[in-house]
Amino acid sequence: MNARDAILGAVRDGLRGASAPPLPEPNATSAPLSIEERIARFTAVQQKLGGVVEVVADRRAACARIGLLLARQGAAVAALSDAPWLAGVADYAPVGCELLAADAARERLLQADVGVTGAQWGVAETGTLVLASAAERHRLASLLPALHLVVLPVRSLLGTLGEAFAAMQGAAGAPVARTLTFVTGPSRTADIELTLVVGVHGPKALHVLLVADDDAK
Repeated sequence: MNARDAILGAVRDGLRGASAPPLPEPNATSAPLSIEERIARFTAVQQKLGGVVEVVADRRAACARIGLLLARQGAAVAALSDAPWLAGVADYAPVGCELLAADAARERLLQADVGVTGAQWGVAETGTLVLASAAERHRLASLLPALHLVVLPVRSLLGTLGEAFAAMQGAAGAPVARTLTFVTGPSRTADIELTLVVGVHGPKALHVLLVADDDAK
């Protein structure tokens, strides 16, 4: 018997008669979080991750706030997803800031200081945003610029990852979109010595606008 067979034999002997530990029972008595609790938890987690969260009244207020943030950032170029309502940002964009559409050339999108997109869901317990490709073209606007501005309707802010995964399933159980992007705070990368660096493979900063009164039909 060679060493490989000896090791595998020892593993089999050790596992013989062993049984997997039972899965914990779901806590059916826990009540869903209220919208106020979801906002508070999402905001607290994002703050720990280095993100910024604020609540705005409606989409018009969101566009106005985006314009102010672009001016504060000194943005020369901003990339917008193709969500139709983001066209309203043009009414508030600072002078000298060029707004790029989602179908702009990659070389131009690489020059963007800020990316502006919507999000389809948020998860309060983890501070995660979920962007679905079926809803809007967002990938380059969300991944390339140094600052990512995200607009999320409060009604789409869920309590748990389980609720989010359920929302992402279509009628037949398949995902509702071919590409689902999960964003949890600014981009972070750790090297082999576990030195954490922010913004190497994505945005250095994340700013989330929660829209209290979303008038989407």
